Amino acid sequence: FSFKIYVHLKEGSGADGLDALKNKPQLHSMVAKSLCQNASGKNYIIFTGPSITSLNLFEEFEKQEIYCCGLLSTRKSDCTGLPASMLNNPETPQSRGQYRIRMKGNMSLICWYNKGHFRFLTNAYSPVQQGVIIKRKSGEIPCPLAVEAFAAHLSYICKYDDKYSKYFISHKPNKTWQQVFWFAISIAINNAYILYKMSEAYHVTRYSRAQFGERLVKELLGLEDTSPSH
Repeated sequence: FSFKIYVHLKEGSGADGLDALKNKPQLHSMVAKSLCQNASGKNYIIFTGPSITSLNLFEEFEKQEIYCCGLLSTRKSDCTGLPASMLNNPETPQSRGQYRIRMKGNMSLICWYNKGHFRFLTNAYSPVQQGVIIKRKSGEIPCPLAVEAFAAHLSYICKYDDKYSKYFISHKPNKTWQQVFWFAISIAINNAYILYKMSEAYHVTRYSRAQFGERLVKELLGLEDTSPSH
């Protein structure tokens, strides 16, 4: 197979340049809309991090029959239109598993306590549906179903990071497009190893991630038969 990776980011101060977009919250919404442009009308549930979670974006997605569940941060999220009373921590102490809810139509804002206050915005789960978070030391902690669902899907990202974060290319160039390029290369190699482990070839050779990366680089550079001293 032949694969190509294209990275197109304009440096500069133009309307579509990075200088004009990098520090604006709208940029994250633009990325989310672009990634979900083919999901309209399919009743998908999208899980989002704090930088993407916002009431305006979720309402826009709902009109396209795309539903959302996102972690909300008073520092990183666009909190426009959300009640201030839910964004402030209550003065009275709370027990683990306690939560407060505010609803507007299908949208729910949940403030859940577990060694700290965590806020979730969702139109994909009913806030009255109960779930549970299982901790190895603490046992079961009650929570709304939206919190359980978010934690379950977040674990995919954590597992990926735990296994492959140390294999990301550490080169840090100054140009933004170069940073994105090497990040994309790192993801491509890690994903290639995952596909390799799912193939029949893995049962024959069983390369580790480090061995796979070394072999891949040698093949790309045509150095398969070169001695270790070179």
